[in-house]
Amino acid sequence: MKAQMRFQKYICLAMLIVGALGLLYAFFYSSGAVADLGQNLISRGGKKVSAFTAASGKYDAELYNEISLFNNVLMICGILMILFAVALYVTACHKRRNYYISNYIATGICAGGNIVVSLVLMIMNVIYRGKFLNVDFTAWKTRYDYLISQDSAAYYSDSTVWFDVGFAVYALIIIASAVLVLNLIWKIKLMQGEKQLLESSRMLGGETV
Repeated sequence: MKAQMRFQKYICLAMLIVGALGLLYAFFYSSGAVADLGQNLISRGGKKVSAFTAASGKYDAELYNEISLFNNVLMICGILMILFAVALYVTACHKRRNYYISNYIATGICAGGNIVVSLVLMIMNVIYRGKFLNVDFTAWKTRYDYLISQDSAAYYSDSTVWFDVGFAVYALIIIASAVLVLNLIWKIKLMQGEKQLLESSRMLGGETV
């Protein structure tokens, strides 16, 4: 039981760390290639429009507005993940020798919530990564080259690195959540074993008397 109790402290801490990692990713996501795309929005008639014109079937800089909404979702989900982990500490999942209903609920919410949220965000990430790759990079690069030739500030990037990092981040969160469930199973088996030993001791004590 000592090894399991030591491990439950580590896995609860790990859940807090991966939750913070999810939130941190949201901050970095907004400063990646998508931010460069946003720099190509200009004010015209009181609204933000693309500074370059995309070919038919392609996206222009206005895609930034759509992806920004996804970025807000990432932020909210990152906060949720941290709250899921906090629930483990509120119910003392990190230090209790015996688990009660509150511990099962907190563990289920944390593991299940993280897995569901991560899978949804991975699917959304695939969708927006595909949209970003369909930006008219030729038109964007043409404007970039022109601004550079005029010694003006210019922003360009066709990198999908921050989209790709997202898959790794959420895969890690899913793995950590699965380990949290395995820890719960381990805990239940040990608790059952201790209960059986206790009952056996009582029975032996009764027979001795």
